[in-house]
Amino acid sequence: MNILGLNVFHADTSACILKNDKIVVAVEEERFTRIKHFTGFPKNSIDFCLKETSLKLEDIDHICVNFNNNYNFKEKFLFSLKNLNSANILNKLFRIIKKRSLSSLMKKFYNYDVSNKIKFIPHHLAHISSTFYYQDIDKALGFSFDGSGDFSTVEIYKLEKENKIELIEKINYPNSIGIFYQAFTQFLGFKNYGDEYKVMGLASYGKPIYKDRIKKMIKKGKNFFQLDLSYFDFKNTIIDYDFESGVPFFDDLYSKKIEKLFGKPRSINDPINEIHKDIASSLQKSIEEIVMEKIEELKGRYKYKNLCISGGCGFNSTLNGKIIKFSSFDKFYMSPNPGDAGGAVGAALYYAAKKQIQLTREPNPYLGSSYDNEYVEKNIISKIKNFKHIKATKFEDLEKLYETTAKILKGPNVIGWFQGKMEWGPRALGNRSILANPSFVSMREIINIKIKRREEFRPFAPAILQEKASDYFEIPDDSVASFMGAIYDVKDNAKNKIPAVVHVDNTSRVQTVTQQSNLKFYNLIKEFDKQTGIPVLLNTSLNVNEPICESPENAFEVFTKTAMDALIIENWFFLKK
Repeated sequence: MNILGLNVFHADTSACILKNDKIVVAVEEERFTRIKHFTGFPKNSIDFCLKETSLKLEDIDHICVNFNNNYNFKEKFLFSLKNLNSANILNKLFRIIKKRSLSSLMKKFYNYDVSNKIKFIPHHLAHISSTFYYQDIDKALGFSFDGSGDFSTVEIYKLEKENKIELIEKINYPNSIGIFYQAFTQFLGFKNYGDEYKVMGLASYGKPIYKDRIKKMIKKGKNFFQLDLSYFDFKNTIIDYDFESGVPFFDDLYSKKIEKLFGKPRSINDPINEIHKDIASSLQKSIEEIVMEKIEELKGRYKYKNLCISGGCGFNSTLNGKIIKFSSFDKFYMSPNPGDAGGAVGAALYYAAKKQIQLTREPNPYLGSSYDNEYVEKNIISKIKNFKHIKATKFEDLEKLYETTAKILKGPNVIGWFQGKMEWGPRALGNRSILANPSFVSMREIINIKIKRREEFRPFAPAILQEKASDYFEIPDDSVASFMGAIYDVKDNAKNKIPAVVHVDNTSRVQTVTQQSNLKFYNLIKEFDKQTGIPVLLNTSLNVNEPICESPENAFEVFTKTAMDALIIENWFFLKK
């Protein structure tokens, strides 16, 4: 069976292909268009997936998408009746019309009728399937939460390996943890879609002194929580995923009433003051308490030992770390891409499981494009003559490549590392990475200002050999550490060894690396450990204010336009003289 999975009509459009019994390729459209959180039709992604698997659209048995317009129909209808004058309702209706035209879009782009192949999978069902069927789990409790999808904002499931998923609770729009967090993200001056991770990083610099005020806006309800909607402007705010430009756009989601609690909102270019740090801290702590209380209640009621998380809120690695550290669940699971893009994989996996396919559950995050040495020679080496200050060397011996790269990393240098298949999800996991020596305390400032050009408060992640991880970090459960899914406490004896990757609250978003998960990256870190005695590298994504690099051309552009010292693409080593 060949299944094409799609995330369309949401942000982060994407495509994947499930061939026979497993996902063999998956990619996000933003990597090709170079527009963050791209919302347009994923034509490049579909084309890539088909080419990579040597399939034609005619060979695809089913096209599974992560939405179902008929889901929650009654709830949508009743909400619409109550809000007939809402600009948002008209906008949503327009989006529904567009969603129903998926088959016509496929016809337009491919001149092929796929209407009888499309399977509509409810949004949160696709979310939780992207975790449950991605990992090898017998039984678990499923917890999916985001802004909104098919009018649900939270869905909770019983999950069993015998292809059984049972919905046990749900929360509907407009009560939404995701939108609640996004509204505060906007209030704090971070206006771009997807900026919530900045607030999460900022929260560690503040004190949660405003929790009581936060709790006035989000209260405990009979079924989990309820928002005081007077603090928000959902009814008259247009929430639009612009299909034509591909750029997601949101008006401010908060109302003027919020100013009575926190004063004036921060403008984009205003300085970040203590009050902003304290608001971020209060927001993060409040969400942690609300979610932790709920999952502990569920654990007591259903007795499941394992917890699966998914949905856009699953990217909150601080919350994930707290769940791992403090909850009574034995194991915590998620996928490397729990957000909307991951819904493409979830939709395909769910439908395959429903059809009784015995899935091969491989938690492999390396599912994207790759380029060989010949491609680099043909498309990059020819450009070197225009850059007199760059020397290119091809290493035939990989051990020599690791040795030379580690030697460069010993100093206060920054390199780009482009290897193998691109990562699935927003984390660079050693194939599209910027790397540096974490022992230099100045390295955080060097990369933030000279290369990444981003806010100085944002932390960097450590990549560490799995067998050495317990020497540096408190990791009671590393189920998601291989793809930076959670933050962990740094051990006291390690804080001074790797200061560049220790956040202000003495935590790190750790990536553990094994020979099985990523051989080249593992060997590089091992060589760095051999030369320095430190089995850790600072690892951040290979990009500057754009999506993660997809091609060698993207990587070479970042290299030449920043203060990066070296770039390694497969066996090619580029060094600035």
